[in-house]
Amino acid sequence: MALLARIIINSREDLDSIQGTPEHAQFMDFLRGSMLQRQNNAVYPEGYGQPNYEGPEVEPVWADVEDLSTIERFGFTKADFA
Repeated sequence: MALLARIIINSREDLDSIQGTPEHAQFMDFLRGSMLQRQNNAVYPEGYGQPNYEGPEVEPVWADVEDLSTIERFGFTKADFA
């Protein structure tokens, strides 16, 4: 659910009802941005982050992971954003 300038968008029907408005374009940008999630793929040793941990510090290993669940909820596919 998003609130854009007092417009509540819960469904594709809500989104389609504001087609051609700046709010529609903004929401489409939000949806486009939801397609990639940042995920930490670092492998941490047992006990890492605990108060008595004395091992080496592990740096995060960030990767982009595709997640289409939000756009699919609104009835879009990846091709709609190409």
